[in-house]
Amino acid sequence: MSQPESHPERQFLDLTEGDQGLAKLLHAGLTRLRDGVAGDDLQEMARDVLAGHTDLRHVAATDAYGGALLNHYQDFRQWERTTDPEELQRLVDQTAHLTADLNSSDG
Repeated sequence: MSQPESHPERQFLDLTEGDQGLAKLLHAGLTRLRDGVAGDDLQEMARDVLAGHTDLRHVAATDAYGGALLNHYQDFRQWERTTDPEELQRLVDQTAHLTADLNSSDG
C-alpha cells in the first residue's frame, strides 16, 4: 500500500470537490464496505483507505482490487438499467437532499 496519509478524511473532500455532504456519504459507504457488505477483498480495501494506509485514487489505479470493483460496478449498471427511471430520479433527489442536509449541519 502507499504511504499513510496524515489526514485520510481530506481525500474524501478532495474527491467530492469540497462537498462535505458527499464526503460524509463516501465515508459511510466505505464504512459499510469495511464492515464486510461486499466481501473480503473490498473489506480489506476499505479498511486500508479508512485507516489512511492508502487512498481511493491509488486503489483505482491498481490491479489488486480491480476485479472486485469491476464486478460490483457491473452489478450496479445492471441494476441501473433495470430500475424504473422515476425510481432512479427519486433516489437522485433523495441523495441531493441528504447531502444538502449534511452540508447544512456542518455550519
